[in-house]
Amino acid sequence: MEAVEEARRSLSRAPLRDTPATAGSPGVPLLVRRLDIPETYYYLVPWEDKTGILLVVQVDAGSGAMSSAAVMPTPLPRLVMTPEEARQVLSAWLGQPIIAEPQLVWRPSRESASPLQPLYHFQVDNGDAFVGVDGSVYRSLTSFERGG
Repeated sequence: MEAVEEARRSLSRAPLRDTPATAGSPGVPLLVRRLDIPETYYYLVPWEDKTGILLVVQVDAGSGAMSSAAVMPTPLPRLVMTPEEARQVLSAWLGQPIIAEPQLVWRPSRESASPLQPLYHFQVDNGDAFVGVDGSVYRSLTSFERGG
């Protein structure tokens, strides 16, 4: 997969190349749709070893260029919950079953300031619903206000 190869190339050139985290190997990339820029997607490529995810590399799906990378302070078992787990969280919160398939999305918001923490987006009968990486549920995303 191109996202994995770009992550590998970028890490070999980045200041992160000398960190123990780069000794791991790439996991399965996650495709995320940006909500603030139409038709824009990126991949999150987890870098992991037997202890868990050591770092994550963000790769632009359009250009194939690395956008950012972050070393995890402690290894993570996974970046996000599974779509089924997100569906179960939302179903319990709404009190009704969810049929539609979720999509990983992100835009700068109070609910997720980092593109490394996407949310699952569900379309439900009466609008939208979002499930965060921590299992929190939101009916909308709150933009950051300008000014101080």
